[in-house]
Amino acid sequence: VSGSNATTDANIQSSTPSQFRIFKTKFVANPPRSPLGLCEGDCDNDRQCADGLICHQRDKNEEVPGCTGGGSDTSLTDYCIRPAGPTAAPTIALATPTPQPTVTIIQSPTPLNTTAAPTTTTPLPTPLPTTAPTANPVQTQQGQKEIKFVDNPPKKPLAECEGDCDNDNECAGDLVCHQRDPFGSVPGCTGGESSGNYRDYCINDSTASPTTSASPTHAPTMSSVPTVSPAPSVQPSLNPTPAPNSVSERFKLRLYWSPNYYWQETRKETFWCWQCRGGCKVNNLIEIDHCKKADYFQYYGEDSSYRPYSNPELCVTEDGFDKESRPLRLKKCDGGIKQKWDNSGDVGFNFDKSKPWEIHPESKMDKCVTQMHHPKAHERVFIRRCQKPRINTTSKWVTYG
Repeated sequence: VSGSNATTDANIQSSTPSQFRIFKTKFVANPPRSPLGLCEGDCDNDRQCADGLICHQRDKNEEVPGCTGGGSDTSLTDYCIRPAGPTAAPTIALATPTPQPTVTIIQSPTPLNTTAAPTTTTPLPTPLPTTAPTANPVQTQQGQKEIKFVDNPPKKPLAECEGDCDNDNECAGDLVCHQRDPFGSVPGCTGGESSGNYRDYCINDSTASPTTSASPTHAPTMSSVPTVSPAPSVQPSLNPTPAPNSVSERFKLRLYWSPNYYWQETRKETFWCWQCRGGCKVNNLIEIDHCKKADYFQYYGEDSSYRPYSNPELCVTEDGFDKESRPLRLKKCDGGIKQKWDNSGDVGFNFDKSKPWEIHPESKMDKCVTQMHHPKAHERVFIRRCQKPRINTTSKWVTYG
């Protein structure tokens, strides 16, 4: 068997067109001095990859889509890959059969025998009509447009199924920016299931409405809290604004510094804090700047949210993962999971400047709030897998001021 595989690999390298070849992962430099090619690393963001490639964030011994060698790579090196490599293709075949039971009116008369279709293809379609009667699978298969990458950031408002958007303001008219993970579907569009990048696309709000049904699933988790604190148990579900006694004093959130840190070629203490770029207004992003210039925040314990002191109706909200173009942003507080933060560490949130903690989104406990690199002014604060921020000593925060 190994001999036949070797022959196949050789054929891939020699006779297959370059866009379909499978290359071995290769470490070049960190940071790279020039754009990295296919399967080359170590990249920290898409800008460090050659045109048409994206930076694939990975853990130890994790495979790299479209490349070989990742499974035996024990480092945390990230590699540049094609947005939709050959390894993603099989997902198209899997996605096609599932909508058939709901598309029988559109298809030819032969699939009308509904009892035959689920048994001959896959058992998954049978429960779908009962759990998701919104006909979303029909829109996925019968989508009128294929997803299309235009630019990031876009130079003009994006049309339906176009990306990469970071927020609703980058979409035309009443379209909204649909946030997705690699190989995630795009409501009302086709191609998302075979796209292995983090690009987000503008969609019609009506096609996205079924996804809002996911938010109530988090409400029951609050019902379990009363066993610890019975007093506020009724309040959070009725009113997302916590009672005054659960709101912290105002503070600045500073990137923790230790005398043994070596940031930007110096061991001199520096002070970098959260700041709202352009003021603490809706959709504005969070960055770091010198603490003297930074904004004040408050922590609301009952809904685990961070809010700007100058505008407490807004909450710091996660806008995606592993990508600097998906920074934390200010959104209207709604009590949703994207606005809830877990403050882990030995002490959690506190006002002792010698006791730092990590901030994790409650939906992704393996990820940390960071600006990733050794800090400089105006770097975006975003969510990244914790391993590299910990290596770069940029995963912990303390209160300041």
